[in-house]
Amino acid sequence: MDNIKITHLKDEFLAFYNQAITSKADPDERFELWRQLYGFSVTQLGNHDDQLTRDMLDHAFPQYAFAVDRIEHFEPNAEEISTMLTAVKEELNYFPPVHMSIVFFVGNFESDPFLQTDELDHITLYYPIEKDLRQLDLAKELARAVYCLKLGDSSPFAKSVAHITLQEGIALHTAEKVNTSFALSAPSYSWMNVCNQEPNRIMINLLPHIKRNDYEALYSFTKGRGASGFFNEAIFVGWVTVKHLLDKGRALSELAAIPEEEVTALLEQTLYNVLDTAYFAKP
Repeated sequence: MDNIKITHLKDEFLAFYNQAITSKADPDERFELWRQLYGFSVTQLGNHDDQLTRDMLDHAFPQYAFAVDRIEHFEPNAEEISTMLTAVKEELNYFPPVHMSIVFFVGNFESDPFLQTDELDHITLYYPIEKDLRQLDLAKELARAVYCLKLGDSSPFAKSVAHITLQEGIALHTAEKVNTSFALSAPSYSWMNVCNQEPNRIMINLLPHIKRNDYEALYSFTKGRGASGFFNEAIFVGWVTVKHLLDKGRALSELAAIPEEEVTALLEQTLYNVLDTAYFAKP
């Protein structure tokens, strides 16, 4: 039986925010209140940079006024999350009990969900709530978690551009399949529509980088601008390549079981096949 521990940090954040507003704290005082009463930063997991955290807080703070009502009324639906996890597991053909934690936190409006494992390989999903929580996105993150568990991967972090491309593609398509309320022909992301303007150029320009595992490459192809100048290029390519494989008869559960050492070759060959289809389509 699955065991999901769900917590949230909204009370700690609201204590900080309300005191900062009430006391009309200046930026220095505000940051000190943040450290004392809240103190959760996505940078703390790998980048102990107080100045970066301070800059992110200063940038986000004026925007909280428009989100504070949503934050105050946020309540995670444990039954809905459990049902969604069950559907994800069935789609990816993973049936062992899942023991995981989900921590809902208030980020800086640019925070992305992320996974973390501890020394006991317990997996935790951190999910920001300052923006609208969409079922599609939550299902996508649960799919990423199950994908890591299925591979027996103690580290959820991407090993290469190829690795994150396949992972994101599998997660997107899994979310689409299990979330009937978002059963669209393509994910409802604005950046997806932008990338669709030049899909072939994006795929061609990503190919030389698929073996890279440096931070600059992983960041630029997921959160920054990739080799073609678009945001989320690896995620877009993941959607396209996994869709191609599904159309050819592969199953998501099969793709999610591909060993890490075979991912690069699979992605490279699939990209060539997709491009061949695009440039040499038969009548």
